[in-house]
Amino acid sequence: MYSEVVDRIAAADDDAIAHRLRELEAKRREVEAETAVVLGELDRRKVYRVDGHASMWGLLRVSVGWSDRECKERMWVARLLERFCDAGEALLDTRASIANVTEIARAHANPRCGDEIEAVIGTLLNEAGRREFDDLKIIVRQWERQADSDGALKDTETNHANRNAHVITWNGVGQAAAQWGELDGLANQEVFDQFVQTEWLADWEATVAVHGDAACKSLMPRTDAQRRADAITRIFQTASSSPPGSRAPEPIVNVHIDHHTFADMMVVAELFPGRNVDPFEPPGGLVTDRRCATDTGHPVDPQTVFQLMVESYIRFVIHDEQGVPIRWGRKRRLFTGAARDAVMSQSCRCTHPGCRVRARRSQADHTTDYSRGGHTDPANGGPRCLRHNLLKNHGYATTRDPRGNWHTYRPDSSEIC
Repeated sequence: MYSEVVDRIAAADDDAIAHRLRELEAKRREVEAETAVVLGELDRRKVYRVDGHASMWGLLRVSVGWSDRECKERMWVARLLERFCDAGEALLDTRASIANVTEIARAHANPRCGDEIEAVIGTLLNEAGRREFDDLKIIVRQWERQADSDGALKDTETNHANRNAHVITWNGVGQAAAQWGELDGLANQEVFDQFVQTEWLADWEATVAVHGDAACKSLMPRTDAQRRADAITRIFQTASSSPPGSRAPEPIVNVHIDHHTFADMMVVAELFPGRNVDPFEPPGGLVTDRRCATDTGHPVDPQTVFQLMVESYIRFVIHDEQGVPIRWGRKRRLFTGAARDAVMSQSCRCTHPGCRVRARRSQADHTTDYSRGGHTDPANGGPRCLRHNLLKNHGYATTRDPRGNWHTYRPDSSEIC
């Protein structure tokens, strides 16, 4: 009986409930692995034809009541596991989450580059076993960009050609809708995010003024949706009050690039004669070391970056193998004024596991405290939101390994993972 389950969980202590969650998740992953095998066999035998279905989707809608999205994602996983047994092992032994395996399966189903995933499947599955979903998604989509550079460029050109926008008022409701290509979209998103941040800070200051230490997000005078709408209005008002022909401040967008991708980009543009390649390095470089993305982790095609760079539209940040910035902008070297920006660029959000506070709303934190001999340089820093920065005063510690991955430890030295 469900009520018995409710009573049993309510009577358990915190550790027992957390342990039960991990047990249930392990079973869920094991079931998902077996489900994929069942789906693959049903598909191979074409059992769906018995009742006149054209594909497995029809069978699954009727037999188990799945939505179209569930049908698509489960069949992606089934076909990935059918081709790569290691993916099945990663689920069956509960190393990788269902969400992470599904993201790899989505890339495998990509008709333009899915067949090439065999070269990186081992690396992707290893990363799937230790990374949060948002981080793995960045790696997978970066690989797709790299594996399908021609297709990505064609998509960029098509999206730019199909740009459109409408601002209308109907029945007392004003509406705005727009779509752009990647170049304009990145710049416009950055402007929008900055205006939203300004609206958020204004609300927060007003909330603190009224409620003091009791201030929290629920007490803020506007919702996130209202602040976004007001940010659009503020953009229009600011634009209408600016002198005609005035230029926007530069740079508008920060794009973070690993040094190998940057060198390859310059070689393609015939600005570098070539780059030295490690004979033991895979032809395309290690997929986990590749980075060409905005502050928020949105992957950007290197050819798009080059075009933006030529137009002085962006500031590019080159990172070394550990993800530490080694050059910032065109002729600016790292110095005091840019040190904070360099620290914040090392993660698109707070480095505490599971936290989703964006870096721009976080603090530049010393990984090793200054009071304990930590240096004030980008290699010893990272973004931490106020809440998790304060945890360091209660025995929590954060480190960064030689590959640039963050690890957070509890006061008892056990890792949060």
